[in-house]
Amino acid sequence: MKNPFNTLFGRLSLMTVSLIVLVHLTALFLVDRERGHIDADHAQRAVLLAVQAEHDGMLAASHVTQTLGVSYVSARDAIQSGCPAPCQNTFGPFERDLRGRLPAGSQVVADGDSGTVWVRDAGNPDWLRMQNSMLPVRRFFGASATMLVMAVIVALLGAWQLQRPLHRLAHAAREFRVGHRAPVVQASGPREVKQLIGDFNQMVHELAQAEQERAVMLAGVAHDLRAPITRMQVRADLLPDEANRRGFLRDAESLSRIVTQFLDFARETADTSPSTNVDAHCRRHYGDSLADDALVRLDLQAGDGFGLPLVDLDRILSNLIENALTYGEPPVEISTSRRNGQYTLEVRDHGGGIPSDQLERALQPFVRLDEARSGDAHCGLGLAIVRRLVRYNGGVFHAGNATDGGFVVSLKFPD
Repeated sequence: MKNPFNTLFGRLSLMTVSLIVLVHLTALFLVDRERGHIDADHAQRAVLLAVQAEHDGMLAASHVTQTLGVSYVSARDAIQSGCPAPCQNTFGPFERDLRGRLPAGSQVVADGDSGTVWVRDAGNPDWLRMQNSMLPVRRFFGASATMLVMAVIVALLGAWQLQRPLHRLAHAAREFRVGHRAPVVQASGPREVKQLIGDFNQMVHELAQAEQERAVMLAGVAHDLRAPITRMQVRADLLPDEANRRGFLRDAESLSRIVTQFLDFARETADTSPSTNVDAHCRRHYGDSLADDALVRLDLQAGDGFGLPLVDLDRILSNLIENALTYGEPPVEISTSRRNGQYTLEVRDHGGGIPSDQLERALQPFVRLDEARSGDAHCGLGLAIVRRLVRYNGGVFHAGNATDGGFVVSLKFPD
């Protein structure tokens, strides 16, 4: 299972959300605690002033209570007037702090829903009701949770917007790496990201232009060679000497095959020929006649759903089997299967394989390994052509040495 935080979006989200939560908790437990101390200090002064005013007389008490928003409620009417039953001490941080500032024996009751504080000074028969003396707990935590959720949403949206251009760039780079035509990436995001995307688009354009020029050159050279090769074959048929005639025809055939490889390699898209069933094609062309000679073995399990363009399939199989018979050892095994939503086509020989440090070079165009790749009518394009045709058809190419000997090429195509 992939780690969801091992992405740019995941790490940006984790970093910003963690920072927001840390700041929020700091404000909640440190800043709010300090605010509670200040509120308790103000409430203490108001209580003391109200008690002193009550002792000074009803007129002074009336003016003070009106100014402070404090009212006097008798003990027997406290619960009916809103004091939370049973109208006894509550023990929140605000109440504990306020009780510590009042004379011993004082009672403090806080109504967290309304923000009203009830105070009964030691020895006083009446309660002091102080409205809006503290922020209601429900409203405080509701507002706090709302701010936290909104901050997290904004952080996630910001992280998403920051990673979008880089995600598009990574997707385009991956498509270009596997041989597909990379789309032009829209430049967006911060200035550095825009510059990176612009440089990538320019690089892809220049590489595509160079590849197209090379393909046009190869196709032109190969096409121009068709006519003289055909004339060579005609003139070879007129030679009276049988040995010379066979030699000329063999050389002309080798040149013709090289030209065909050039044209296949220069092609830039998948073939438009009708799709054919891979299993049926393998049985028809590499079945009984070759199996009798123990040259080719078939293990075809993909079923009727596995199809590829006829021309591309013929080019893929002919190049792989020719390489296997020329540079490896028979029998050549052709197998197909369907697993996990993918079709697989494998071609394997039983030769000595390719040295592991030479595998990547063997897959490059126009490269022939001195010991493992040589012979007539070969210009180092066989595996490169196969890899290109597989990519044009949406597949994945993999080549390597089998654990028990031989060289194996595995081609995977989406279901």
